[in-house]
Amino acid sequence: MKKRATALVAIVALLLVMASSAFGDSASQQKQADTLKALCLFTGTAQGYELDKVFTRAQGTAMLLRLAGQEEEAKKQNAKPAFADVKSTHWAAASIAYAYKQGYVRGVNSQTFAPERLMTGKEFLTLVLRLLGYPDAAPATAANLAQTSGLLQANSAASLTAANPFLRGHMVEIAHAALLAKPSGSGLTLLQTLVEQKGAIDAEAAAKSGLYVKSAAKGSEGPYVPEPGTDPMDAIEEAIKQKLGQ
Repeated sequence: MKKRATALVAIVALLLVMASSAFGDSASQQKQADTLKALCLFTGTAQGYELDKVFTRAQGTAMLLRLAGQEEEAKKQNAKPAFADVKSTHWAAASIAYAYKQGYVRGVNSQTFAPERLMTGKEFLTLVLRLLGYPDAAPATAANLAQTSGLLQANSAASLTAANPFLRGHMVEIAHAALLAKPSGSGLTLLQTLVEQKGAIDAEAAAKSGLYVKSAAKGSEGPYVPEPGTDPMDAIEEAIKQKLGQ
């Protein structure tokens, strides 16, 4: 009887730990979703973020273009659909065509994209890695590449790619991590790139998120250069002011 009671206590304790862990993940995802929303990268649906819902390949492609700062460019180009099963009237037709042209996404075969098929963790992670400058990224090696590239810790990469089903909350975790990652060959994080080079995200909003620090290159103003036709004495005074202020 005593052994059974001990076993029961152990089971209850395990369930409480599991519940606590699940709640912690949910709370963390909610906070990350709030950050992405403040940066105009994630809005959710009429029902809210719906972090416990699955999402499709079309939705994943659209989210990727927001992370790339290319959503508006895709709308402007309005490229011809690249796949037979993506009609021009599909809400994500322009995004899919543009992402395909950029090499971010591929079809399930040469003619089919399957826009309404559920996206897996390996697939979304692969798209993000391609965006970060790894064009050969593939679902089979996505977890390992995410770790070696510095995008995710080993445990996170393993759990997110193994998630079945892969939910919107999981997607938020990867998108949030991507903002802090440095694309291959770049000294800037993806968020710094979106703010400073692409102008896709407002600098003030980025600063409020706590994820953004102005890069050294962006913060350096360089020596004072007078405008053509200005009074030389004004130029000298301005140069002295800059020098004294250093």
